[in-house]
Amino acid sequence: MKRDLIGFGAINYDFICLVDKLADSGEEVPIKNIYTCPGGSVPNTVVALSVLGKDVALAGAIGKDELGTELLDFYRSHDIDAESVLRKDGATGRAFIFVDKEGKRTLYPFGGVNSDISMEDLDLERTRDFKMIHIGSFANPEQLKIQEAICDIGVDVSFSPGMIYAKMGLKYIKKVLRSCKILFLNEGELKILTGLSVSGALSLLNKIGVEIAVVTLGEKGCLIGSKGKLTKVKAKKVDVKDDTGAGDVFAGGFLCGILEERESMECGMMGNEMASHSLKDFGALSELLKAKDLRLNR
Repeated sequence: MKRDLIGFGAINYDFICLVDKLADSGEEVPIKNIYTCPGGSVPNTVVALSVLGKDVALAGAIGKDELGTELLDFYRSHDIDAESVLRKDGATGRAFIFVDKEGKRTLYPFGGVNSDISMEDLDLERTRDFKMIHIGSFANPEQLKIQEAICDIGVDVSFSPGMIYAKMGLKYIKKVLRSCKILFLNEGELKILTGLSVSGALSLLNKIGVEIAVVTLGEKGCLIGSKGKLTKVKAKKVDVKDDTGAGDVFAGGFLCGILEERESMECGMMGNEMASHSLKDFGALSELLKAKDLRLNR
C-alpha cells in the first residue's frame, strides 16, 4: 500500500526579525526581537500533514552543522521520515525575514547546501512508494531539472513555486505545470507569473495542464480553479500575528483533503482552518504544534 506524501524542497531555518519599519538603503533600523524556527515552504507543508496524521517523508539537504542537527531532530520528533534528508558539507539553508509593525515583510533566503543538491542525490524510485510528491522552489535553478524529472515518474505532483519561480515566468516552469495535479500560489505570485486577473490566470493554468489550481487570498480565503469551474472558500476570522508560512500550512490542510478524496470546497476549508492556526504566532508552525485535536471536521 502506498504511503501518503513525500516533500522535496529547500530545507531552511528561519530567523524572523521584528522591526518598526523596513530599512531604506543606507538606513539603520534596530531589531526589536528575533524568533527562530524550522522553515522552508515544503517542510512546513510536510509538518502540517504530519500533524494531521498523514504518513509523510521529506527529501532534501541540510548541513553538517548545529542547525542541521536541530532540524533533523525536529522532523524525527514529529513523525516525519527523514531518510532522504542528506547531510552535506556546508551550511544549512537559512531565511532571514524582516517584519515591520504593519505586517509588511521582506525575505532574504540563503540557500546553503540546498543549492548543492544534484540529480544523483534524489532516489527517484523511492518516490514511487508515495501517492503524491510535493515540490517547491530552490534558489539555484539547477534543481528545477530534478523537479522536471520527478514529474515523469508517474506520481501525482503538488507544486508550490513561490515568488522565486513566479518571477521567472510561465515558460520557465511550464514542464512542471503540465504534469501538476495541484498548484498553490498566493495572489501576488499568480499575478507576477501570468500577468492576468485571478480568474483568467486560473483558467489559463488549467488549460496548460494543472488539474487543480489554488490561489490563496489572505483574509478573503482562497479560490480554486478546476475543470473550468471556480470555487470560492471564505477564510476564518483570526487575529493575525504573523503570516510567515501560512500558505505552506494551508497547502498541508488542502492536501490532507485531497489524500482523503474530499471535494474541492472541503479541501479549501481544511486549508483555511490550518492556516488560521499558523497566523496566531510567529513562524509557520509554532501555534500549529500547540493546537490540540486538529480534526478538521474529519
